[in-house]
Amino acid sequence: MLYILNEHVDNLLIKERIKICKSNSGITGTELRKAHEFFGETIADAYKQHFSSESVVITFLRAGLPMAYGFANKVDCTFLLYDDKNDPNFFDKNKEILQNKDVIFIDAVINSGKGILKAIELSNIPRNRIKIITNVLCDKAINTFKDYELFTIRVSHNSFRGEKVAKQADGIGPDTGDRLFKTLILQ
Repeated sequence: MLYILNEHVDNLLIKERIKICKSNSGITGTELRKAHEFFGETIADAYKQHFSSESVVITFLRAGLPMAYGFANKVDCTFLLYDDKNDPNFFDKNKEILQNKDVIFIDAVINSGKGILKAIELSNIPRNRIKIITNVLCDKAINTFKDYELFTIRVSHNSFRGEKVAKQADGIGPDTGDRLFKTLILQ
């Protein structure tokens, strides 16, 4: 089931924060992190019947962090940081924490969904215990997640590969993590 917040909530504050989060906004750092945190809180509030304090949030480092903070602070659940590039034993190390729990994967942007699908496969968590939260979902990935509960702020028709660039061009755009933490190296 796909839940798209901006299709169900007509709120000026949400519209303003969506503009901040768009990769062509030029906004980085604190203002962008606060917008992502706001959206984590907003999803937790808007869809609270779907979540439990007994759940475990797994956020993808680094870009998922602000949204996951907002969400976990509202739901007050267990919170794990997942570095998919540097921690191949993450799921084995956290097996006891994850045992018999609903797991909520949070990432800032889902383009193809390959990263989350790989994490789900590595986790061995049953599909019916998994929920996914993202700020932006590429429309090309919607079908990939048709068998999951997925909560997003908005669906985008764009799909940019994130790199250390300031502007979108030729399928490349500013990396969300770099924008959130002001690590874009611009020449």
